[in-house]
Amino acid sequence: MPMSEATAPQDLATIQLKTMFTPRLSNMLARQGIRTLADLMTYTHHDLDSLPAFGVGTLATIDAALAERGLRLERHDPHQPTLLEEFDTVLEQRDQLLALIERITDSVSTVEGLRDIDTTLGGMDTKPTVRQAATTRHRDNRG
Repeated sequence: MPMSEATAPQDLATIQLKTMFTPRLSNMLARQGIRTLADLMTYTHHDLDSLPAFGVGTLATIDAALAERGLRLERHDPHQPTLLEEFDTVLEQRDQLLALIERITDSVSTVEGLRDIDTTLGGMDTKPTVRQAATTRHRDNRG
């Protein structure tokens, strides 16, 4: 039975992808910051398929190499955001907070600054995890 990331051995971080794939494929992965087997196992098929120059053939090559080691990539749940969508959510929240800090710094009075904080944070969901916020954003963008 293939292992998922959760049941895979801990030494995956020591296995360099350049030892598993052609230079072209390992370079494509490295450009995305995916250099070790542990890095690769954090991605789903959908995540990889959304990267530039990745297609069915590339995914098949990756799947075959992982299968040789008893591993497999998780399948993407279309109701969940991809890693890229989660990252976009983090960047959006960061940008909103940076803009808020700038507005507070520029505000003339404390009351104006507090009102700006309340308005900005009122539009942000600050309680959920990044995955939950990205899931909501993913669902809103699809609907």
